[in-house]
Amino acid sequence: MNFTTAHTSAGCPEAVIRFLAADTPVSFSDPALQQAYLAVYQGDDLTLKHRQSRTLRLPFRGGFPTVLLMGFDSSCAAPFDDFRAAAASLGTALNQLQAGTVLMDRLDQVTFAGEDQLLGQIACTLPLSEYTFDNYLSEKKPSCDRSVTLLTDGDVQAALDEGLVLAESVCTARDLVNELADVLTPAELGHRCRKLGEQWGFSVELLDRQACQALGMGLFLAVAKGSALEPCFIVMRWNGGPEGEAPIALVGKGITYDSGGLSIKTSSMESMRFDMNGAAAVIGAMCAIARQNLPRNVVAAVAACENMVDANSYRNGDVLRSMSGQTVFVRNTDAEGRLTMADAMTYCVRTFHPAELLEVAGLTGSVCNFFGSVCAAVLATDPAIFARLTDLTPLTGEKYAQMPYFPEYREQLKTPYADLNNSPAGGPGGILAGFFLEAFREGVPFLHVDFGAMPFTSKASDGQPAGGTGFGVKTLYHYVKARCQE
Repeated sequence: MNFTTAHTSAGCPEAVIRFLAADTPVSFSDPALQQAYLAVYQGDDLTLKHRQSRTLRLPFRGGFPTVLLMGFDSSCAAPFDDFRAAAASLGTALNQLQAGTVLMDRLDQVTFAGEDQLLGQIACTLPLSEYTFDNYLSEKKPSCDRSVTLLTDGDVQAALDEGLVLAESVCTARDLVNELADVLTPAELGHRCRKLGEQWGFSVELLDRQACQALGMGLFLAVAKGSALEPCFIVMRWNGGPEGEAPIALVGKGITYDSGGLSIKTSSMESMRFDMNGAAAVIGAMCAIARQNLPRNVVAAVAACENMVDANSYRNGDVLRSMSGQTVFVRNTDAEGRLTMADAMTYCVRTFHPAELLEVAGLTGSVCNFFGSVCAAVLATDPAIFARLTDLTPLTGEKYAQMPYFPEYREQLKTPYADLNNSPAGGPGGILAGFFLEAFREGVPFLHVDFGAMPFTSKASDGQPAGGTGFGVKTLYHYVKARCQE
């Protein structure tokens, strides 16, 4: 999908989009469209409720474009969310029409935000309606090379460019999450990340098993032991800020397939290729950060491996030594993501001395069960970091709820066998996973995000087929962008 801007309409498009203020008569900002509408519907008192749509055909410049009308109440409780939802439903309608050329009339009747923000949301939302992952279907879904002309008198190109970059970065994350585990191996994830870095301008270093052994990554390598596939530790760097500036560090869970290890899962293993969704979000965000040339230093790490069952698998009851030197008692081999990310956090902290560290993962069933498919859960060592995150929700549509940060939870991680228990029996699993990872921050301000059920869905909706969602990409990008402006 590509976007262009114009001051007035030209030619005859295949489809026209018009947002109308709810409960007001139909009208168009563009004089030619208004004249064409009145020639046919003079005296029609049609009005639309909030997010109510109507489709009509209109004779216009020698053709009959389909006009998509959408009512919108700018005083609604969550205008950004509703605007994105309305745009996504219009994207679905355009797909059904197979409209190649689209004209969008001015957004003068949508008043809750500035035109540049609104058009940025359009550019970030409409392309997602075209996303499909049909690599393994014999019959591909029909595609359409769509061009959208936006009527505007303002200078909105920067907002459009950013929105389109974010949409494409979300699709990159979706592709990674949706890919099959026997294709997207740890090595292949590293290879694809390197290609993306070469394409968009961030550097990528890949550390093999021997390098990780030399660094003392005992937790990461223990998880990798049960797989016939080699692990791959991925380090990404974007040097957009001044030399010597302490970077923002991002860590994403990179388990390319999770059987549970010796604590083998009893159901839903067909979806465990999705277990690297944190890595996908971090990689997608790095693509957007570099493409938008954000003036901030950013580093990112992904400890990529499989958690498999083999005679060499790490065992329940093992005691492992982390890169930090802390020891971990393994009560549950299916609590593997936090082990790999603990070493990744230590690597980032000791190698790059970041100003703050954000770690993201679809980590626990506890968070899935408690928060469902509405929001992710966050454990933050500093209330200001959590506030920065939630301030972005209107722009991103990605919602977060705060987990309690009380020191009493650390007591539950104690065990007589080691410094930490990777998965204490019973208790608040999502919170304890966050506190386990918090033990590896070494004083760096830290934000743990458990995506829960947000990175994938079994139900298709407007702009979102079943599968990976790309959740987290927009949040991480906008978080870094906001830190550039402070």
